Amino acid sequence: MPKTQQLERVSPTLSAEEFFSKYVSKRRPVVLTGLLDDPSFQGRKWGNLDYLAEKAGNAEVMVEPIHPTANQYGTDVERVPTTFDKFLTSLRSDEGPYPYLTTQYADEDPDAETVFPQPTNALKDEFPAVPRIMGNLFLQQVNLWLGKSKTGSSSGLHHDFHDNIYCLLKGRKRFVLFPPSEIKHLYPYGTLDVVYPNGLIVYKDIPVRADGLSKRLACKARVGALEGKIDELKAKNKGKGKAKAHSKEMKALMDAHDAALDELAEVALDEQVGGDDEVDDFDALMGELDELEDSGAGPSRKEGDDDPEEEEEEEEWKGIGHSDEDDNEDGVNADDGNEESGEDEDEDAILGEGKGSEPSSFSRIPTAYLHQYLGISTTAALPPTFSSADFAGLKNTTDPYVVELSEGEMLYLPASWWHEVTSTSTGDSTSGDAVHMAFNYWFYPPDALDSFEAPYRDTLVWDYLRHNGVGAGKSHGDVAEQTKAGKRARESVGGEGSKRAKR
Repeated sequence: MPKTQQLERVSPTLSAEEFFSKYVSKRRPVVLTGLLDDPSFQGRKWGNLDYLAEKAGNAEVMVEPIHPTANQYGTDVERVPTTFDKFLTSLRSDEGPYPYLTTQYADEDPDAETVFPQPTNALKDEFPAVPRIMGNLFLQQVNLWLGKSKTGSSSGLHHDFHDNIYCLLKGRKRFVLFPPSEIKHLYPYGTLDVVYPNGLIVYKDIPVRADGLSKRLACKARVGALEGKIDELKAKNKGKGKAKAHSKEMKALMDAHDAALDELAEVALDEQVGGDDEVDDFDALMGELDELEDSGAGPSRKEGDDDPEEEEEEEEWKGIGHSDEDDNEDGVNADDGNEESGEDEDEDAILGEGKGSEPSSFSRIPTAYLHQYLGISTTAALPPTFSSADFAGLKNTTDPYVVELSEGEMLYLPASWWHEVTSTSTGDSTSGDAVHMAFNYWFYPPDALDSFEAPYRDTLVWDYLRHNGVGAGKSHGDVAEQTKAGKRARESVGGEGSKRAKR
């Protein structure tokens, strides 16, 4: 039985700069001994289910039944549509098992998922878009996690693709944590592509940059940013003699714009072989900017101007899950034979086997075996065909962290930290409110870890995204309704049975 470690516990009143310096930039998880101190945060009210029903009862949501034999969530069990108030009523019944509210996404219409999916959209006047302590990180999505289990229910071991600030509003949560580097011992369903220096794990079927953006998304944002700069310079050039003064700057911008369009076209052509059932994450994030030229978003051109957009003849973007092989950004590549790929492990253990219906970022290690190995309590069940010999690499992991999170505390978890979460309801069951509930924020993982002010390396792209979407400094009134976060990279390409990470 391995030893387990404990996380550092700190006050949530730390300055954003200190929090970034000590934890975000060091990619260190940490427990915060209180909830968000932002004046707009009213999450403590949500423990009253009557209040929640009044605020968001009409919201249409998808809930997940517990797996009938594994006795856990985070499986390929089909989700069930319902209204939020009917779901809340189901939690008040005396007998389980109870369904679980997890990440909201639509299998048939991935565009339906937003930065504030239901029921959080009905609650967004009661929490900050970006908490003070998270500084200049860029918001990807918020979620409400709600269920009921007197004995504890598990999420399964997995990792996310975004930095997570996790606020426990009711109940208890036990987290088992492993760092991203332990992928070589944790048997993911996906085939490893690269582990970036900031810890972000990327799989062959879900290629993204170190900042969590697909290469095509970044290309399109760069095109949009340069078009804006070109239009700004043209506006400055009005007037006698001004155009000549800025001619070199204009030429440089036009050349950069041409190069960006060429790169975008190349990426799109490379991806024509992809399937047609996935979403353009950029369109979801930026709100239907797929056709820059048709929408008039490009730089205004006078007759006789060169039109680089004529070079952009591309098929429909087929989704974030197609290859961006040229965009490694100094990460550790699984094909390079380096230390992140392990030395003595079986190749399938390192790179993953066939994914079936499970997302790439989930581990094949059964939850019950993980708990038994660590000597901690479990309600999960081993599969009938289980053999510990299939997961011999587990014994080679570093000592994991086992974190007991209590109601009113938060956990910061950097992108791609492996975690298994067991959730337990607390309180008086006769009141009907004895549930476990959490609210979390996901942020794009920073890749400029030495800069609090500008935590993303590609400043041209990120400045453009901040200006047009959700991010630090944006109030709820600034959040454009069209701003969406499409099916997140980790489960967008897993096929019909693809599921999101469950807490």
